[in-house]
Amino acid sequence: MAGAFEADSEAAWAYCAAFFEALRQAGVEHVVISPGSRSTPLAIVAEATPGLRTWIVLDERSAAFFGLGLGRASRRPAALVCTSGTAAANYLPAIVEAHHARVPLVVLTADRPPELRDWGAGQTIEQTGLFGRHPRWAAEVPIAGAGDDALRHARRLAARAVAVAVGRPAGAVHLNWPFREPLEPPAGWSTGSPAEIAASGGGADVRIEGGRASGGSSVSVPADDPGLRFTTAGEQADPADVAALVALARQERAGVVCCGPMDPAPGLARAIRDFARAAGWPVLADPASSLRGGCEGGDPIVLAMGDALARAPGFVAQRRPRVVLRLGEAPVSKAQRLWLEAADPAAVWWLDEGQQWGEPSRRATRVVRGGAASLLSSAADALGGDPASDSEWCRAFVAADQAAGQALETHARTDDAWSGLSIATSLARRLPGDATLFASNSMAIRLLDLALPTGASPLRVFANRGASGIDGVTSTALGVAAAGPGRSVLLTGDLAFLHDLSGLLLARREPLPLTIVVLDDDGGGIFSFLPIAARGEAVRFDRLFRTPHGVDLAQAAPLFGLPVQGVDSLAAFESAFDRALDEPGVSIVHARLEPRRNAEAFRAGLAALVAAVDATQSARMGRGAR
Repeated sequence: MAGAFEADSEAAWAYCAAFFEALRQAGVEHVVISPGSRSTPLAIVAEATPGLRTWIVLDERSAAFFGLGLGRASRRPAALVCTSGTAAANYLPAIVEAHHARVPLVVLTADRPPELRDWGAGQTIEQTGLFGRHPRWAAEVPIAGAGDDALRHARRLAARAVAVAVGRPAGAVHLNWPFREPLEPPAGWSTGSPAEIAASGGGADVRIEGGRASGGSSVSVPADDPGLRFTTAGEQADPADVAALVALARQERAGVVCCGPMDPAPGLARAIRDFARAAGWPVLADPASSLRGGCEGGDPIVLAMGDALARAPGFVAQRRPRVVLRLGEAPVSKAQRLWLEAADPAAVWWLDEGQQWGEPSRRATRVVRGGAASLLSSAADALGGDPASDSEWCRAFVAADQAAGQALETHARTDDAWSGLSIATSLARRLPGDATLFASNSMAIRLLDLALPTGASPLRVFANRGASGIDGVTSTALGVAAAGPGRSVLLTGDLAFLHDLSGLLLARREPLPLTIVVLDDDGGGIFSFLPIAARGEAVRFDRLFRTPHGVDLAQAAPLFGLPVQGVDSLAAFESAFDRALDEPGVSIVHARLEPRRNAEAFRAGLAALVAAVDATQSARMGRGAR
C-alpha cells in the first residue's frame, strides 16, 4: 500500500513483539495459531517469543475449543491467533462457551486495515463486534506507530486483556488487529529477539496466581514507566452473611448443599464439606463439580446419587428441603432441579463465585457474590460442637445414596448390562489416581452423573456446561490434556465425536496424553428418552431426532494415524481401556452399542436405583425414623 496508507513495518513488528512479551509476563503460556496470511506478524512473533508454547491447529473452530480446554484446566487464558474473514467467525461457538462457563481466553483476530473495509477487498468481513456481547471486552488495536508510546500501549493492552479475561466474571477478550502490507518481517528483524525489542518501553508487570490477576514485578522498567499493575482484593466474608447462615443452619436442619458444575479451589472444596458436616446438610455433588473426588474415608456427607434420589417418589415425598444452598452452575440432573424447585424451600442461598447469574430457578432469597470459602469456613467454625451430619435427616440421605450406589454396582455387572451405563460405571472405577476426566454433553455427562462415585483420590471433572453444546468436545478435551498433568480421559458420544473429527488433526501432530472412549449407539440416543419418542414413525422420529449416521467410527482413527480398539462387551472394554491408558499419546476405545438395547438397559438400571432408594426409605419409615 503506497502513499497515505503506507505501512511502518518496523513499528508494527515492534508493537507485536512488545505485546506478546507482555502477554507472557502476564502469565499466558499457550498460543494457538491457525495459519493464514493477514495474521503473519502475530504468528511469527508468537512463535519467536521465548516462554510461549505455540500450537498449530488448522481448523479455527477446533483451535478455539482447544484453547478453551487449555484455559479450563490451567485457569490461565490461552491466546488464539487467526487470519481475517470467516476464519474469525469460526471462533464464535468456543467464545460463547467461554462466556457462559467463565473460562479465560484472549482472542487475536487479524484484519484488513480500515481503508480496505467495505470496499470489496477479498477476505474482508465486519469483524468489529463479530462476537456480539459474548466477550468480556472487545477492542480494535490501532495501526502501530513508532516510538516508546506505541510500545507502552502494546504492553498495557496485553496486561489489560489478561486482567479482564481472568477477572470476575472470567471470559474471552477480543482484540481485532488491522495490518497493512507488507506483512513480512522487516529486513534484519530475525536477528533481534522479540523480548529484546519489547524491553525498550516498559514492562506489563502483571502476573496470574490461582487463576486471577495480581501484582508482581517481573522486569526492570524505566523510571518514567512504572508499568500497569493489577491486584485482587481479599475475599473475607461479610460478618452479617456469616451470622445469617449460622442462624439459618441452627433453625433449619432440613437443608441441602447443591453443587453444580465448577472447578473449585482446594480451599473452597474443603469449606463446603466442613460446613455441610457442621450443618447436617448433605452435599448433592454434580459430576462436573469435582467434589466427588478427594473424599477421604468415603466422606458420606458428599452424595453421588442425587439424580436417583430425585427420581424416587417415596424418597421425594418424605424429603422436602427447607433450605437450599447453591454453588456452581445449574446441575446436570433435571430431576434434581425439579425436585428442589417443587419443594418450595423457605430459603435459597446462591453463592455466586463467578459474578455472573447462574441461578435459573428464580427462587433465590439471598445472593452472596464472592468469598464463599471464607463464608462457609467461618460458618462451620461458628456452628462447632457435635457434627450435625449425624442427624436423622442427613442419615436418610446417606443411606439412600449408598443403596443406589450398591444397586448400580449390581446392575452394571449383570450378564445383559452391556450399555453406556455399564461402560461409564466401569470407566469411573478404573481411572488412574492422577487422571482428569472430561465428559461430552448429551448422554455422556448424564451417565457419569449416575456412574461416578465418591472416592479418596482427587479428580477434576470438566464438561462444556456453559452452553451445553456437543461441538468442539474432542478439541476441548485435547486442550485439557495439553495443560496436564497426568492422563486425561474423554467420555463422548458418537455424534459429538463426529462433530469434531478435525480436532484429531492435532492428536496426529502432538503426543497428548488423552484416552477417548466413544459410546456409539448410531445416533442421538438421548432423544429416545424424550416424550416425542413415543410418537415413533408417526412423527418420523428416527429421521428427525435419533438421526442414525451409519458410519463406522473406528475408520476415523487410521485416517489420523491413531490407535483404536473396538469393543462390544464389558470384559473387552475393561481390557481395552486399561491398554489405552498406557498409550503414550491419543488412543481411542470404540464401544459399539445396539440403540434400543442400550436405551432399555439404561431404563432398567435407573429403575433398579430408584427401587433401591425407595426400599431404603420405606425401611426407615417402618422403623419410625423421621
